[in-house]
Amino acid sequence: MKKLFLIAALAMAAIASAPAHAANFRLCTGNSQLNYFKAGQYLKVASTSVAVDVIETKGSLDNLDKLSNGQCDGAFVQSDAMLVYSSRNSKAISGLERAGILYQEQVHMVCNRKLGISRMVDLNKSNTVAVGPDGSGGRTTWDAFILADKARYSVVGTDPRSGVRAFSAVAEGTQVQCAMVVTALNAPLIKNDAQKEGDNVVLVGTDDRDMTRTAKDGRGNAVYTYGEIPAGTYPRIQPSGTVYGTKAIGTVQVDAIFVASTAFIEANEADYDKLLRSFAAAKPQIQKLAQPQ
Repeated sequence: MKKLFLIAALAMAAIASAPAHAANFRLCTGNSQLNYFKAGQYLKVASTSVAVDVIETKGSLDNLDKLSNGQCDGAFVQSDAMLVYSSRNSKAISGLERAGILYQEQVHMVCNRKLGISRMVDLNKSNTVAVGPDGSGGRTTWDAFILADKARYSVVGTDPRSGVRAFSAVAEGTQVQCAMVVTALNAPLIKNDAQKEGDNVVLVGTDDRDMTRTAKDGRGNAVYTYGEIPAGTYPRIQPSGTVYGTKAIGTVQVDAIFVASTAFIEANEADYDKLLRSFAAAKPQIQKLAQPQ
């Protein structure tokens, strides 16, 4: 009997001294053909102490919804999504912590060549833009544009198509004349799928110069900055240069950020510290997703 008690005591001691099981971190990302999903895979590989479950989603607002209802513990989102979401659910935003910046993303707009426009500001009430479904990055940014300049953008029609379906509709041009995708440079959806329609579609500038003045976050900071898609990034869909090759396209840019649920953080502080170290380790590889190739 004493021997049995001794064995039981040793077993209990072993259980007590065993390290606590690390929490799984459910990471909402985006379309598997865009960079958030790839970035999630990089974080998953780098995170050797905390298991990361990479979840494909519709995009930024969908991610914030899933964070709000407990389906995810963290997410990669556009910073303008925080602006749009706070206008709908300010309480949910208060339950999130910004963990870091991945990189900057460009607003890519692809239009039918016959439309004959070179910049987004030339769109009018006779045009329709495929911005993706509710919750997607494109839809989010379009909603932010409307918040910033209702007179200009609320009159333009929108369509929920996205991805290859949207590019095919733009190439045909009857129902949809443009498609908007918010992503860092060289995402496969643009580099591969959009360029396949290169005979019929072209990139147009999204550098609306009013955006940095009118689109502000809750602290009064500008949500957008200006950048460009360098010449030669997407040779089949960029406008021709004056002499040869293609020319750069002006864009508005938005930060891609990593946010986490404060409920997860408070319940798993040690694991969250480990996750942040893994994010720092993965960040150089993540940032390569946004660099010209």
